[in-house]
Amino acid sequence: MTPVTDEHGLPKPIGWYLKEADQLITAFFDDAFDRHCITRYHWMVLRTIASKSYINVEAHHEQVKYFLSLDRLNGIIDNLATRGWIKTNENKNYQFTDAGKRLYDSVNHTYEKQLVTMMQGVTEEDYSHVIDTLDRIINNLNKKVSIELKE
Repeated sequence: MTPVTDEHGLPKPIGWYLKEADQLITAFFDDAFDRHCITRYHWMVLRTIASKSYINVEAHHEQVKYFLSLDRLNGIIDNLATRGWIKTNENKNYQFTDAGKRLYDSVNHTYEKQLVTMMQGVTEEDYSHVIDTLDRIINNLNKKVSIELKE
């Protein structure tokens, strides 16, 4: 496959690919989420609850702080609770209601089908290689920022 090039015939920089992939992935999955009147951020919360049986807002915010402010996360939590999809438990964490579990199952079914479509022709080795490369870039940049802050 030939890389996408700029007006001078040079390959586009990695940042272009990252932004392009993010925009296309977001638009692709937004179609599935729109059918259920949720956003990808609602989906992040729902997936966390599905994987852990609950969500602690403060702990979850640490994982998503680059995407969502604490106020925005609380707004999403409130929105899901108002719709009757999640409720607080005795530990002040949030968990699914029966309706929320049904919603999750329905959205997840659509999400999994979309994921298969998106990953067509991408092997596990391809995916692993991309993730490994991005992880090394992120670690390199985090080290650079850390070094610059110390200087």
